[in-house]
Amino acid sequence: MDKILKTLFLDNLELDEAIAAFLAQNPEFVQAEQEYYATAQEIAQTVDRELYHRFECRLGRYLARLSDAYYLFGLGLRQEVLRAIGD
Repeated sequence: MDKILKTLFLDNLELDEAIAAFLAQNPEFVQAEQEYYATAQEIAQTVDRELYHRFECRLGRYLARLSDAYYLFGLGLRQEVLRAIGD
C-alpha cells in the first residue's frame, strides 16, 4: 500500500510535467528561477566549485523533501487518502 501511495503522490511523472508547464507560465516563478541561477553562478565562481556543488545538491534534496511534506499535508490529501483507505 505504501508503494502505491508513493507512486500516486510522489513518483508521478504526469504530475511533474503538469507542474513544470504551470510554473513556466508563472512570471514570478520564471523571474525567481532566473535570479537563482544567476546568483548560483556568481557563488560557484567565487567559492570552491566542489563545495558549492555539494551544497547545491544537498539543498535541492532538502527542499524536495520539504515540498513533498507540504504537498501531502498542505493540500489535505492525507485526510482524503486515509478516508479512502478506510472504506
